[in-house]
Amino acid sequence: MKKKIMTAAGLILTAFMLWFSLINNFNIGILIPMIIGVIIAVWCYLPDNNVIKQLKRLFIFFTGILVVFMIFVGVMAQTNSAEFDEDAVIVLGCGLHGTVPSGNLADRLNKAVEYNSKNPDAVIVVSGGQGPQEECTEAEAMYKYLVEKGVSDDVIIQESKATSTNENYRFSKEILDDILGEDYEVVYITNSFHSYRAGELAKLNGLNAKAYNARTKFSSLIPNYCREVFAVIQLWVFGR
Repeated sequence: MKKKIMTAAGLILTAFMLWFSLINNFNIGILIPMIIGVIIAVWCYLPDNNVIKQLKRLFIFFTGILVVFMIFVGVMAQTNSAEFDEDAVIVLGCGLHGTVPSGNLADRLNKAVEYNSKNPDAVIVVSGGQGPQEECTEAEAMYKYLVEKGVSDDVIIQESKATSTNENYRFSKEILDDILGEDYEVVYITNSFHSYRAGELAKLNGLNAKAYNARTKFSSLIPNYCREVFAVIQLWVFGR
């Protein structure tokens, strides 16, 4: 029974990651769970010798560390939440399908609409440049989305040069410094899996920032949080 359960679990995880890779860009957040799934599927069929036993122990150790880091990223995302009296909002870009916001970006924009309903006076900076296979800048698509959802165009500012989260903040801060001076509070809006790292990057860019998290879809929890673990480690090691 144990053999059947482990084999089925490993095959399901591997198949799910394969399916997920067909509708999303392939990355380390997909590759690592896929490898884990394959190892679990063949676990009970491996030879029973000392080398394999040591490899199994290493696999359990590193998988456990990965899970702990994923939980850490998820828990830390729930801290330092918005209070709805902040001066500005930065909506972090997240990819387009042509001119249409991706699912994650649409979730972020919906949270921006929600925040605006509670604090309509806050300036909203939509931040994101134009990437491969995108037909306009992310900032332009985000601006149109928010206006169509009823947000006044008077409070929206487009930042259309950024190609990374770090640049989102750097270029947005330049804009906000010109408008608000140096003493202001910011809310950043991103998906929950990205929130901890986004908050740390906001600090590195000198912003007094709080989080207002959009959801992470259930189907993308494993690949997004897994990929984010490696991005967080990169941030800790290289400061970016």
